[in-house]
Amino acid sequence: MLKNLPHPKKIINDVRNKNYVIYDNVINQRVFKEIKKFWIEYFKDYLKFKSSDLYGSTRSLGDDNYNSFKREKKIVMFRRTEFPWNTPIHKPTQRLIFELNKVRNLALDLDENHGLLFNPDLEVSFSQINNYPDKEGTMFPHKDTKKNNLLLSCMFNITSKQLDFEDGGLYLIIKNKKIDIDSLMHPRSVVFYNGNLIHGVDKIKSSKGIGRIAGYPMKQFFLSKSRIPNYVKKIVRVDNAIRRKFNLKSAVKQGNSALLKMK
Repeated sequence: MLKNLPHPKKIINDVRNKNYVIYDNVINQRVFKEIKKFWIEYFKDYLKFKSSDLYGSTRSLGDDNYNSFKREKKIVMFRRTEFPWNTPIHKPTQRLIFELNKVRNLALDLDENHGLLFNPDLEVSFSQINNYPDKEGTMFPHKDTKKNNLLLSCMFNITSKQLDFEDGGLYLIIKNKKIDIDSLMHPRSVVFYNGNLIHGVDKIKSSKGIGRIAGYPMKQFFLSKSRIPNYVKKIVRVDNAIRRKFNLKSAVKQGNSALLKMK
């Protein structure tokens, strides 16, 4: 399913040196066409997105796949989140994301299946598809953790700038310079980047009304599966929101194994 990617060690070295690197013609053309068709159709119906738990700070082993959304001044996004123990709604997408997670694991000197199988740290690799709708989709500038060391992240666009939408899209801030990442990518490209750089999504404008859809191989520490009442989870979410607002240390472990240790 993947091709034209260099050795994983070259990927991590390129990101160390340049903060991001884009590889073209990585995804099988037939598979990519199928993935694009499925997700454009899926995001036509926003009524299926009911949960406001976009960030998932209280995810537990065994949780169900789910849809979530935020529609606020600084963020408008619809998201599909799927975990490896559940049946995916689109198997080719899950397979692609799992393969990208394996490449990232190898770049980090981890077993390629780290996060896909149980591990004592309860770190899970999972699938995330984001949709930023036409005329309103946006994401405020942010870093993925409060750490300063490199966090190896990756992403592929399902819809592409200049083909499916004209304005807006993913950007990175590097040395006070704004880099329009989406304008540098093509259909079937994959970008690896430092997720601890400030980044965001400028408001999407699409004459086709499609918007921006992107796939993310995610990694996160989960809670152990226990009978945690929903009201306790809600309290943790509120606590995390307050801590983020006042730039306080999160009660939930920050980052993941893609975060490089400081030397």
